[in-house]
Formats: sequence, C-alpha cells, structure tokens
Amino acid sequence: MRHIRAPALLFLLTATTALAQAAAPVPVPVPVPVPAAKKPERVAVIGLNPLALLFGAVLGDFERAVSPAFTAGLGVSVVPEYLTNYRVAEAKLRYYPDEHALHGVSLALTAGIISESSDSFDFTTNARSRETLTRPTIGTELSYQWIIGPSQRFALATGAGVKRQLGSEAGFYDGVFRSVIPTFRINVGVAF
Repeated sequence: MRHIRAPALLFLLTATTALAQAAAPVPVPVPVPVPAAKKPERVAVIGLNPLALLFGAVLGDFERAVSPAFTAGLGVSVVPEYLTNYRVAEAKLRYYPDEHALHGVSLALTAGIISESSDSFDFTTNARSRETLTRPTIGTELSYQWIIGPSQRFALATGAGVKRQLGSEAGFYDGVFRSVIPTFRINVGVAF
C-alpha cells in the first residue's frame, strides 16, 4: 500500500501543477504608447539685446508669425548720446526656409528710418552746433532663433546684416562706406 500511495501522490501533485500552469497563463506586459505632450505653438516674440542695456542703449525686436514661413515685425535701436546719437525704427519681413516661423534660420528684409546727430565746434565763432541727418534705410539680415524650455517661452536670437542709408550724401555722410551700416542681433526675449 505504501508503494501505491507514493506514485499516486506524485501523480496528483504533477497533475495539479500542470493544470495550474495551463489554467493561468502568464500575463505578458504590452507596452501602451503614451502620446507625447504637444508643445505649445508660439506666434510672437519680443526681445531685447542684454549687452546693449549695459551701455544704456536699447535695441529690441518684436516679430509675429503671419504664415508658416513668414513673420512681420518691428525693430528699434536707441543709442545714447555719449556713444553716438543714433536712432533707428524699421519694419522687418522675415522668411523662415524650413516653414516653421519663429524657429531656426531666417532671412529678413528691412525698411525704416535712421536719425543720427553729430556735434561740431566752430573755433572762429567759438560756438557749438549740432547737425542731425534723418534718412530712409533698406537692409537685409540673416538670423537664427531658438525658442526653448518646457513651456517654449524663452527666446534667443542671433544674427548679422547690413542696412543702406538712402538719400543725399550731404552733411557728415561722405562716401559709400559711411552710408552702409553693419548690424548685429543678439536678443533674449519671451515667446507668446
């Protein structure tokens, strides 16, 4: 009897183990794709040049997307008298070749007005005089802009270009090189 019980017990144990394994399949975890959080699409940027602020100058830009590839904006530069009395206001039309406005490489066409003053001293009459010349300008600018951060609010832009002053060469503007002005852009700002 003892010999019969051991094989029967062994049979029962293996049968119940096999049934338990067959009855309960091991669950295989299936990865469920989680949709990535969509970053907000910003439509405008306003920025200032922080280095110019250290010298008392204000150089800034505002730009707003008007299509996937183009933005329209305004640029303003006011340089204090102790550096050079220089003021510029211009409109900018900026093209983004990758058709993602406000992001990446851009080429801008600019048109505006410049006003620059010059002081002179006449030693014969012992008098000071100030000459101010105001002219229209046209120009171009190549830039790169990043909008970064978790909420896509921090904007950083850098670029360079040239602007040409139009009009007469009278006054203290003599020669072609004085009427072409190089421009540089280093802006930190907010996207909204």
